[in-house]
Amino acid sequence: RVTGVQTCALPICLPKPDLVLYLDMPTGASVSLLRHREAATHTQADIHERDNAYLAACRETASHAADVLGWQRIPCTENGQVRTVETIHQDVWNAVKRCLTETKPV
Repeated sequence: RVTGVQTCALPICLPKPDLVLYLDMPTGASVSLLRHREAATHTQADIHERDNAYLAACRETASHAADVLGWQRIPCTENGQVRTVETIHQDVWNAVKRCLTETKPV
Protein backbone atom coordinates (compact mmCIF):
# COMPACT_ATOMS: atom_id res chain seq x y z
CA ARG A 1 0.00 0.00 0.00
CA VAL A 2 1.17 3.52 -0.78
CA THR A 3 1.24 5.42 2.50
CA GLY A 4 2.90 8.62 1.40
CA VAL A 5 4.04 10.29 -1.76
CA GLN A 6 7.56 11.63 -2.01
CA THR A 7 8.68 13.68 -4.94
CA CYS A 8 12.33 12.72 -4.51
CA ALA A 9 12.45 9.17 -3.17
CA LEU A 10 15.58 8.40 -5.19
CA PRO A 11 18.99 10.07 -5.12
CA ILE A 12 17.71 12.06 -8.10
CA CYS A 13 14.35 13.75 -8.55
CA LEU A 14 12.28 12.59 -11.48
CA PRO A 15 9.92 14.92 -13.31
CA LYS A 16 6.21 14.52 -12.63
CA PRO A 17 4.60 12.62 -15.51
CA ASP A 18 2.03 14.45 -17.60
CA LEU A 19 -0.20 11.40 -17.62
CA VAL A 20 -0.37 7.97 -16.00
CA LEU A 21 -3.08 5.60 -17.16
CA TYR A 22 -4.29 2.74 -14.96
CA LEU A 23 -5.98 -0.05 -16.92
CA ASP A 24 -8.49 -1.15 -14.31
CA MET A 25 -9.34 -4.86 -14.64
CA PRO A 26 -11.38 -6.47 -11.84
CA THR A 27 -9.70 -9.52 -10.33
CA GLY A 28 -12.48 -11.91 -11.36
CA ALA A 29 -12.22 -10.86 -15.00
CA SER A 30 -8.44 -11.09 -14.89
CA VAL A 31 -8.55 -14.59 -13.41
CA SER A 32 -11.06 -15.67 -16.06
CA LEU A 33 -8.76 -14.43 -18.83
CA LEU A 34 -5.77 -16.17 -17.21
CA ARG A 35 -7.61 -19.50 -16.99
CA HIS A 36 -8.76 -19.19 -20.61
CA ARG A 37 -5.17 -18.52 -21.70
CA GLU A 38 -3.94 -21.55 -19.78
CA ALA A 39 -6.51 -23.80 -21.47
CA ALA A 40 -5.96 -22.34 -24.93
CA THR A 41 -2.15 -22.55 -24.80
CA HIS A 42 -1.83 -25.70 -22.65
CA THR A 43 0.31 -23.77 -20.19
CA GLN A 44 0.15 -23.29 -16.45
CA ALA A 45 -0.11 -20.08 -14.50
CA ASP A 46 2.97 -18.90 -12.68
CA ILE A 47 3.16 -18.84 -8.89
CA HIS A 48 1.55 -15.39 -8.69
CA GLU A 49 -1.16 -16.04 -11.27
CA ARG A 50 -2.30 -19.13 -9.35
CA ASP A 51 -2.95 -17.16 -6.16
CA ASN A 52 -6.29 -15.36 -6.52
CA ALA A 53 -5.93 -13.69 -3.11
CA TYR A 54 -2.54 -12.32 -4.16
CA LEU A 55 -4.02 -11.00 -7.42
CA ALA A 56 -6.84 -9.31 -5.49
CA ALA A 57 -4.35 -7.72 -3.09
CA CYS A 58 -2.28 -6.46 -6.03
CA ARG A 59 -5.33 -4.91 -7.62
CA GLU A 60 -6.35 -3.26 -4.35
CA THR A 61 -2.85 -1.81 -3.92
CA ALA A 62 -2.72 -0.56 -7.52
CA SER A 63 -6.17 0.97 -7.17
CA HIS A 64 -5.07 2.78 -4.02
CA ALA A 65 -1.94 4.04 -5.78
CA ALA A 66 -4.10 5.32 -8.63
CA ASP A 67 -6.27 7.23 -6.16
CA VAL A 68 -3.35 8.67 -4.17
CA LEU A 69 -1.19 9.56 -7.16
CA GLY A 70 -3.98 10.88 -9.38
CA TRP A 71 -3.69 8.32 -12.16
CA GLN A 72 -6.44 8.31 -14.76
CA ARG A 73 -8.44 5.08 -14.74
CA ILE A 74 -9.40 3.29 -17.91
CA PRO A 75 -12.04 0.65 -17.11
CA CYS A 76 -11.41 -2.69 -18.83
CA THR A 77 -14.88 -4.07 -18.09
CA GLU A 78 -18.39 -2.81 -18.60
CA ASN A 79 -21.52 -4.39 -17.13
CA GLY A 80 -19.43 -7.34 -15.92
CA GLN A 81 -17.96 -8.06 -19.36
CA VAL A 82 -14.41 -7.46 -20.56
CA ARG A 83 -14.38 -4.58 -23.04
CA THR A 84 -12.83 -5.10 -26.46
CA VAL A 85 -9.23 -4.17 -27.09
CA GLU A 86 -10.47 -1.59 -29.57
CA THR A 87 -12.74 0.21 -27.07
CA ILE A 88 -10.04 0.23 -24.40
CA HIS A 89 -7.56 1.50 -27.01
CA GLN A 90 -9.94 4.32 -27.93
CA ASP A 91 -10.16 5.43 -24.28
CA VAL A 92 -6.36 5.32 -23.99
CA TRP A 93 -5.90 7.28 -27.20
CA ASN A 94 -8.49 9.89 -26.17
CA ALA A 95 -6.72 10.41 -22.82
CA VAL A 96 -3.36 10.79 -24.57
CA LYS A 97 -4.79 13.23 -27.13
CA ARG A 98 -6.29 15.35 -24.33
CA CYS A 99 -2.94 15.37 -22.56
CA LEU A 100 -1.06 16.34 -25.72
CA THR A 101 -3.40 19.20 -26.57
CA GLU A 102 -3.55 20.77 -23.12
CA THR A 103 -1.67 24.04 -22.87
CA LYS A 104 1.00 23.74 -20.21
CA PRO A 105 2.89 26.70 -18.76
CA VAL A 106 6.58 26.69 -19.64
